[in-house]
Amino acid sequence: MKAPPLTPGRLHELLDRIRGIRIGVIGDFCIDAYWQIDTGKQELSMETGKPVLGVRSQRYIPGGGGNVASNLAALRCGTVRAFGVVGPDMFGRELVSLLRERGIDTSGLVIQEQEWDTPVYAKPYLAETEQERIDFGGWNSMRSEPALASLIRRALPGLDALIVNQQLARGVHTEAMIRTLNASAGDHPGVAFVLDARTMSGSFTGMISKLNAAEASRLARRSGDDGDPPSPAALRSHARAIGTRCGKPVFVTRSAEGILLFDGNGFTDIPAVPVTGPIDPVGAGDATVSAIAATLAAGGTLAEAGEMGCLAAAVTVKKIRETGTATPEEIVTMGSRYDKP
Repeated sequence: MKAPPLTPGRLHELLDRIRGIRIGVIGDFCIDAYWQIDTGKQELSMETGKPVLGVRSQRYIPGGGGNVASNLAALRCGTVRAFGVVGPDMFGRELVSLLRERGIDTSGLVIQEQEWDTPVYAKPYLAETEQERIDFGGWNSMRSEPALASLIRRALPGLDALIVNQQLARGVHTEAMIRTLNASAGDHPGVAFVLDARTMSGSFTGMISKLNAAEASRLARRSGDDGDPPSPAALRSHARAIGTRCGKPVFVTRSAEGILLFDGNGFTDIPAVPVTGPIDPVGAGDATVSAIAATLAAGGTLAEAGEMGCLAAAVTVKKIRETGTATPEEIVTMGSRYDKP
């Protein structure tokens, strides 16, 4: 069935309630670095004789769990808390500063003095074209699990929801950390645990899942031959299998087709918000999971959370070359621009 549309009054009511929620993000906190390379005449290095790439401008934006937290702050959640690990480096200091500028509580970020570089996705651009990315933090070794787990346990009684973000193969989610979070989800039934994991979804349980169609197929181990997208029937089968295993609802994002929701009993199709012109999908998943979790924490239904996620994603995909966020005003404006079924 299709979800009933959010009325303007209900949309405003939920956005007002979101201002009072307390929500945390545990995950891989990163920085997205944008470097605009000078395309003029190149200087030669006096030491090596090789061409020098000059950076004309630079921008730094929280990525990974940092972008999830930034989206929650943009929604004006009452309290947003960050839980993760940063390195003792300039990128770690910049990340903490960027989060604090957005009003995010960073007291849950652990500084690991050894074997940890703050993860960075550095994106050099020549004119409008992104060049080969330069990544930092791919060889990290998590040594801060006891400290981070203790922070989470102490914080959970004061939270309405916790988003579990997994971005990196070698990030904060060690086997011990996953066991802690799975146990915590069972111990705190009043806290909405919402999972958004890139590669480790199958390791978590007892949490609401947000994942895309390809991730759902991979997790259900029923990917089509030659990597073909799953059929609608296959995707429903995958969502049901995931929901049955986790014992919680599943939101499957499907780009222009919107969200498929499995609530444990049946399915709801939540249409995407139509957008025209150039789009940039980077960060849309973060906006979606943030809006879903915030809406559930504010007392919204599963279907309302899915529609709020679609609205937030529609706002952010129109923000080119940035991992954008969606404010309440932008969501209301986007909601008024299309005719709902």
